[in-house]
Amino acid sequence: MDAKLTIVDVTGSTNDDLLEAGKQGAPHGTGLAARAQTAGRGRRGHKWDSTAGNLLLSIVLRPCVNPAKYSGLAAVSGLAVLEALEKQGLANEIGLKWPNDLVARGRKLGGILVEAARDNEGKPFAVCGIGVNVNYVPSEVPDGGLAAIGLSDLNKNVPTVDTLLDAVYHAVVEGVDTWEKCLNTMESSVGPLAPILDDYVAHLNWIGNHVIARSPAGEELARGIFRTVDDYGRANIETEGGLRAFHFEEASLRPLSA
Repeated sequence: MDAKLTIVDVTGSTNDDLLEAGKQGAPHGTGLAARAQTAGRGRRGHKWDSTAGNLLLSIVLRPCVNPAKYSGLAAVSGLAVLEALEKQGLANEIGLKWPNDLVARGRKLGGILVEAARDNEGKPFAVCGIGVNVNYVPSEVPDGGLAAIGLSDLNKNVPTVDTLLDAVYHAVVEGVDTWEKCLNTMESSVGPLAPILDDYVAHLNWIGNHVIARSPAGEELARGIFRTVDDYGRANIETEGGLRAFHFEEASLRPLSA
């Protein structure tokens, strides 16, 4: 296990712990994993079921890019997690659901939460929280959410959680480092997903399918064909009235048949 990655039995939230550590100057790549969390959370403050037996990991990230580009970190991290699972022989049925979920067989396998902040010296950083269902699948389905699935439901032989932690940790740190280098060779006007866009879109679920976009409050915003995601991470939906683009903070997508 990497010296920068610490594992504890239980904590409130690994993201909260590393946000505090980041403010105190914790370096890039500082990782914290927990066997269980008592206050895990996902995007928009949703509760994240954090029972023992699953992968619960957070990482301090300090990429040397314009902080406005930090919005690309969730997609970069999602691809990195997929790569790590693929190297373990586990990714055959797994894809990405815009913007930040891992899905398989129409169910939620995991999620990614990136929170940006500044440390006590005013320097920007982010904490990337990653949760993957391995041996335990939550039975409770959040309103408007997907039912859960675990790696053990998809594969007969699943590595230990510690093995997966090590693989995912290194894949995310290396993926962010590569993204940083590529982004810094591009024009400043490009969006944060530019270095990974083709790969990201290739792994997205529902591209080319009819979807419905809903606001965080559940209001229908649009329905149409999910065409692509642009380099700023906006979902492009072809509606009867033309092409519309939605930022991840203003909408979530579901198949129109769901």
